Amino acid sequence: MVYVIGSLEIGGAETQLVRLINGLDRTRFTPSLMCLFGYGPLRSELDDRVKVESPLLPRPSRTNLGVSARTAIRAVTSLRALLAREQPDIVHGYLMTSYVIAALSTWNTGPGVVIASRRGLDTYPRHSSRWLRFVAGPANRLIDFHLCNSEAVQELVIADENVPRSKTGVIYSGIDPPSVTNQLELPEQWSRGGEDGRVAMVANLNSHKRHGDVLDAVRLIVKQRPRFKLVLFGDGAERASIERSLREKGLTNSVVLAGAQKDAAKFLSGFDLTVLASSKESFPNALLESMVRGIPVVATRVGGIPELVREGIDGILVESGSPEQLAAAMLELLDKPQLRQRMGDAARNRVLNGFSVRGMIIQTEDLYERLVRQVRSRQPAHNAL
Repeated sequence: MVYVIGSLEIGGAETQLVRLINGLDRTRFTPSLMCLFGYGPLRSELDDRVKVESPLLPRPSRTNLGVSARTAIRAVTSLRALLAREQPDIVHGYLMTSYVIAALSTWNTGPGVVIASRRGLDTYPRHSSRWLRFVAGPANRLIDFHLCNSEAVQELVIADENVPRSKTGVIYSGIDPPSVTNQLELPEQWSRGGEDGRVAMVANLNSHKRHGDVLDAVRLIVKQRPRFKLVLFGDGAERASIERSLREKGLTNSVVLAGAQKDAAKFLSGFDLTVLASSKESFPNALLESMVRGIPVVATRVGGIPELVREGIDGILVESGSPEQLAAAMLELLDKPQLRQRMGDAARNRVLNGFSVRGMIIQTEDLYERLVRQVRSRQPAHNAL
């Protein structure tokens, strides 16, 4: 096995890849990993036996096709050298840039199976990156299987990229129950002044996460609960804009920017609920982390979220772009401790019974073996899931 990803920065796809690699049956699978653009903090979570390398490339430009082409050529060259050494049965790329590079690297050389992990609601015809729009179509013809983390992603891949349904499948992300010793107490800055409720949002500070909607909701909440506290975990391009909004909306005492935290999930038990206001999501790890701890969620009814969160059972779903609905849902859970407890218990049971790491690994191992058998028997890689 050779896995390919941009880096092991803090993120849902990266976390799931580490869990998969660490849990593979080493009597059947020997994994190695290439991180195209550097290693990242989650490398420390990876099994020490796994070979990891990186050409430390700059990330491709979204607008300059020439710069992106040169980076892509260097990435393909580096990966082809790794494939020549490892002679893998399967190359598995995570996220679009990486699986495109992985596919192009196997042109005219093998290996037998190329898998693209589709973990977002981006498709190449709509992608903002010019170079990805240019090369992803040809790369798709070299990909044997598109492994999606939700039905929402699968249907979009089929509709937008004309990928045959027989070359797609869904395996949901997995999570293990946390041990009591893994829980962390909230720092005083995060907990101080939260007597009217504490809410966490775990999301990179990107535009599609819609932090502005959450801040508008907080402004409505503090009118009724002035000692309410929201902690935002994550970092990204929108940080300066969010900091400015906090000052403009008078929320600097109600909202804490905690930054990117590798252990963010370990703090969630200190909160009453979590919120996610995204305009698009495939199958968010942040909600899994909250639900497995028995913390109910308020989230938008987009992408694969309704495949995880059952409306009125595990949490409350609202329409994207509606701060009023977000505020009303959070206030309902804060005002009704028994409802909060009931939804939290249901959320924990749902995740423990249906979204375990072991289950995810077993399904993926079975898929690998089916695809390799099909290739070796010279049959098309159809109906693997």
